[in-house]
Amino acid sequence: MKKVTLFIPTFILLLLLAACNGGGKSFDPKVEQEKATEVINSVLTSFEDQERLAEGKTRDEANPIAWEKLKKKNTKAISNDLIEEDQRRLLYLLTTNKAEDLANGGTKANLLFSQDTKNKNVSFKETTKSYTFDIERSGFDHKLITLEKQEGVWKIVTVQDPE
Repeated sequence: MKKVTLFIPTFILLLLLAACNGGGKSFDPKVEQEKATEVINSVLTSFEDQERLAEGKTRDEANPIAWEKLKKKNTKAISNDLIEEDQRRLLYLLTTNKAEDLANGGTKANLLFSQDTKNKNVSFKETTKSYTFDIERSGFDHKLITLEKQEGVWKIVTVQDPE
């Protein structure tokens, strides 16, 4: 009986501590930034460098094929709400077009995955609890990629040109 009597106050004390800590679910920006950075880095390295993602008569023909491969491999990291323009911007950052001339006078677009894309900077927006990564490709072009937590996972929700 004595053990039960000691157990009850200890249990109540533990419940109070958990409640004061928000049940252990408080938002730690540094920890969450690490998690979001892991997500963005996994997208930036999701294929081998120079791996062919798609080919077509033009880049416009090859883009949907390449996007489907990229989306399938990174389904946990890319929001279903990502609009088409943002999809194109992300694909542009992650691929290079190695077009080749054909014997019949036409051309063929070969979209190759590029690991020449690097994270330059990351910023945190307190109001939306989102992270925006400044991603640069080949040292000259960059886009802002924003990640928000959806269904408990960090996902890319927008890809924008810097203002």
